[in-house]
Amino acid sequence: MHHRFARAQQLSIAAISGFCVLIAARTVHAQSAEAEALFVDGDKLMKAGKVAQACEAFDASNRVEPRAGTLIRLGECREQNHQLASAWSAYKDALARVKDPNKRAIATAKVAELEPKLSYLTITVPTANRVDQLTVTRNDKPFDAALWNRTLPVDGGEYAIKGSAPGHRDWTRTVVVPIDSGKITVDVPKLDVASEAVTPPPPRPQPAPPSDEQPAPRTETMSTRRKFAIGAGGVGVLGITAGIVFGAQAKSRQSDAHALCSDSQTPCADADRANALITSAQGRALAANIGFGIGAAMVITAGVLWFTGAPESSTRVSIIPTVTPDDTGVVVFGRF
Repeated sequence: MHHRFARAQQLSIAAISGFCVLIAARTVHAQSAEAEALFVDGDKLMKAGKVAQACEAFDASNRVEPRAGTLIRLGECREQNHQLASAWSAYKDALARVKDPNKRAIATAKVAELEPKLSYLTITVPTANRVDQLTVTRNDKPFDAALWNRTLPVDGGEYAIKGSAPGHRDWTRTVVVPIDSGKITVDVPKLDVASEAVTPPPPRPQPAPPSDEQPAPRTETMSTRRKFAIGAGGVGVLGITAGIVFGAQAKSRQSDAHALCSDSQTPCADADRANALITSAQGRALAANIGFGIGAAMVITAGVLWFTGAPESSTRVSIIPTVTPDDTGVVVFGRF
C-alpha cells in the first residue's frame, strides 16, 4: 500500500513538473514573438538591400531576446555595412551563447576572419594633462575614463574627440578612422585655463518718457507728397530742357532761312528751301513753347507738393488747374 502511494506521488510530481514545463515553454514562446517578428523583418530588409535598416531590426530583436542565431545575422549585416568592429563584436557575443555546433563553427570562423582587419582608435590622456573634473567625449557620447589610454577596435568613420572641464577652454579634434586595418591615436592635451569673464558695460540710461513740458522726439520720414514732388520736379526739368533745345533749333533754322532770302520783296532762288526752314522753325518753336509750359507747370507743382508734404504739417493747399484760350496754368489757394 505504501509502495503504491509513493508511486502515485511520484507520478503526480512528474505530471506537475511536466505542466510547469509546458507553461514555461508557452511563456518563452510568448516572449520571443516580438523578437521573432523583428528577426523576420531584418531578413526581408537584407534581401531588399536595405542593409542599415536590417541591422537595426536584428539589433532590436537581440535586445528583446538575445540569441546566438540573431547575433550571427547581426554580425553578417554589420559586415555588409562595413562596420567590421561591430560585426566582430556580434560574432564574439554569439560564441558566448551558442549551443548549436554549426552556428559555433560559423561564429568562430568569422571572428578569426575579421580580427586581422579591425581598425583601432586610442585616446590617450597622460596623467600630467589631467585637470579637475576633466571629461572626454567621443562623437558627443561620454568616453569612460577606464577606456583612456586603451587601444580599442572601432568601426571606420569620422570621430570627434572633445575634452572639457570647468574653468577651462574646450578642446576638440576630429579624426577619420579607415574601414579596415587602421590605427589612429589621439592625444588629449592639457586644457587651457579660461580667461576671466569680461564684465559687461553698464546699460545705457534710457531716455525719460515724454511729458507735457518736453515733447517726445519725432522721427520724420519723407511723405508721399514729397516723393511725388521729386518726380514732378524731374519731369519739369526735362520739359524745360526740351524747350531750350527746341527753341535753339527753331532760332537756328529761322536764321538759316533769313540767310537764304534776306529780302522778302526781292525774288529768291532758294525760296522753297527757305520756306521749308521757316515751317520747321515754327514747329520747333511750338514744341519749345509746349516744353517750357509743361516744364514750368511741373516745377511749380513740385514746389507746392514739397512744401505741403512736410510731416504733420498744418499747411493746407488747394491746387486748381486753369485753362483759357490764351494760356494754361494752375491756381494755388493755401493757408500756412
